[in-house]
Amino acid sequence: MHRDTQLYSVNVRMGNWVEETRLQSEKIKSFLAKRDRGELLVQKSQRMYASLLRPVVLNSTSEFLRYGEDAQLVCSDIRFPGWSDGAGGVALSCSTSDYRSELDGLGPGCTMTASPLTESCVRNCFKICGIGSNCEKGEPLMFGDTFTISPCISSKPLFVTAVSLYTERGVSGHPALKLVDSHDAYCRWTVDYWRVSMREEAKGLPVPNGARVVLKHTATNLNAAVETDFRIATFFGDEYEVSAHSYKDGRGCEKAQNIWEFVTSSKHSAFKDDDGTNNDTKTNK
Repeated sequence: MHRDTQLYSVNVRMGNWVEETRLQSEKIKSFLAKRDRGELLVQKSQRMYASLLRPVVLNSTSEFLRYGEDAQLVCSDIRFPGWSDGAGGVALSCSTSDYRSELDGLGPGCTMTASPLTESCVRNCFKICGIGSNCEKGEPLMFGDTFTISPCISSKPLFVTAVSLYTERGVSGHPALKLVDSHDAYCRWTVDYWRVSMREEAKGLPVPNGARVVLKHTATNLNAAVETDFRIATFFGDEYEVSAHSYKDGRGCEKAQNIWEFVTSSKHSAFKDDDGTNNDTKTNK
């Protein structure tokens, strides 16, 4: 026999087979145990998906937007192609790609998007929280007030923020909007009336439900913007990125990407702006 020839015994081959069988059995047991405890990735993803899409009833009867009540922020002039002709605009929404986030699907670092899914639910409804003694729950939000924006339901306090650090910029190159669990200067916002010529006159007045507004990030003086040239893949399909960036036309007026409406009722508010539209800046990309 050639001296390099290895000898294999039946016992060695049988031992390998037994060990492989044992390992396979352990894997199956581990899989079944995780399934019974609800720890499989697919189970976590399904729970998160269901949690974020849980319906929220918007039933405010107030004429004005009030601190502490649930509200959507809708960019109604933006049209998302291929989605029922984009008739409903797009809504500021929480999105996540991390199944390890909190049980409700929300956590620090969660990206904000503009979604054509505008039916009111956990991921697209927020609470406006005041800063200071004159901004108690139930009091009307005034033009010029400083406030924070938080998810309507979450397992821990979270705040919508925009930061200017390079590492936090989105695919558009502009500061991205995200959720954080620390309350600092970058979590503060204010609203201006959408018509530049009427802004000074509107300051200090309550914000009517359904009014068209510009949502301004106080730390950077930039506006919340729907980035219609940049989409993000989410659990819910492609959605627009939302950033802090001011889009203005040649007259210095904000474009459709910067104009939002607060929605606090499933019925459209009776409030109407005098012309109510910005047809020359409607976007459908």
